[in-house]
Amino acid sequence: MTKTYEFYLDGEWRRSKSNETISIISPYMQKEVGKVQAMLQDEIEESIQNAKQSQKDWAGTTILDRAKCLLSWIDELLKIKKELAETVMKEVGKSSNDAIKEVERTADFIRYTIEEATHMHGESMLGENFPGGTRSKVAIIHRVPLGVVLAISPFNYPVNLAAAKIAPALISGNAVVFKPATQGAMSGTLMVEALDKAGLPKGVLNLVTGRGAVIGNYLVEHPDINMISFTGGTQNGIHIAQKAKMVPLVMELGGKDPAIVRRDANLPYAVKQIIAGAYSYSGQRCTAIKRVLVHEEIGDEFVRLLKEEIESLSVGSPKDNHTIVPLIDDSSADFVQSLIDDAVLNGAVTVTGNKRVGNLIYPTLLDHVTEKM
Repeated sequence: MTKTYEFYLDGEWRRSKSNETISIISPYMQKEVGKVQAMLQDEIEESIQNAKQSQKDWAGTTILDRAKCLLSWIDELLKIKKELAETVMKEVGKSSNDAIKEVERTADFIRYTIEEATHMHGESMLGENFPGGTRSKVAIIHRVPLGVVLAISPFNYPVNLAAAKIAPALISGNAVVFKPATQGAMSGTLMVEALDKAGLPKGVLNLVTGRGAVIGNYLVEHPDINMISFTGGTQNGIHIAQKAKMVPLVMELGGKDPAIVRRDANLPYAVKQIIAGAYSYSGQRCTAIKRVLVHEEIGDEFVRLLKEEIESLSVGSPKDNHTIVPLIDDSSADFVQSLIDDAVLNGAVTVTGNKRVGNLIYPTLLDHVTEKM
């Protein structure tokens, strides 16, 4: 029997009054590995108001006190490193080694955030620096919190990209309403459990989960959300921007990241860098290399070298630390396959790959690709 995870509000773990949960299906085991709460709008409202109220006292603490809490969070995360990495592997299909590295990198990021924040000081500026100003006037610049930050994290880095939103917000004196991707919410819950053990005051961070159709717009349109930090698909980012209107936004969206290979490049080195940049976690990263622009004089040789490396990539279960693993779900695999099919239909040449088993797509290289594909 799989575990049912609760949401976190005012320092307490709760089950939704909806009595409904959302199943999380492992992309490689193809079975349920956990359930999260399908929260109602009034529970979201309570979470936001609780965060708004709690933020006032948190903003009144010193940055060193906040830093102490986040340093304890690092300790708690590293204590559960193996458990957290295994959870990441189960629910998003990332290889065991990569999941452990993600937790370790997250600890480093939180530490970096603390160090940067504690070394950011106020500034002053003499009036004589402005036209018509005098030295008798002084401007003092002081940073203050925004209030309540809505942090929406993606499935592909459920630990690292969650912390990348939460840690800067907390160290700056903000409260956080944390909405992890459903496929990633189990990992997000473990992170919040660690933060609770680290001694974060009640209400400063509240964890919410639920169906996007029920709580999505309610969250991003809420007048008491003072900033939104979102990582995810471009269309979802556009939707949030339209709904949020004048609320400050920080977004990391999709891309078609290119690698450029010049005529004088070290080809074996370039191949290894492109393979690493394109295929780690099956390319399920907004920063993954998706297209390669090569000088025509070295194109054929470069394709040959790429083909050799691609065909040597290991394919299979993340549990066995394979490089190429099943995509997060069938719909994602359908989308990738549709891109391959469109390219081939319009004249692209399949150098290697274009093989699919369920939601596992083998590493694929297409040549003679045009901008119309």
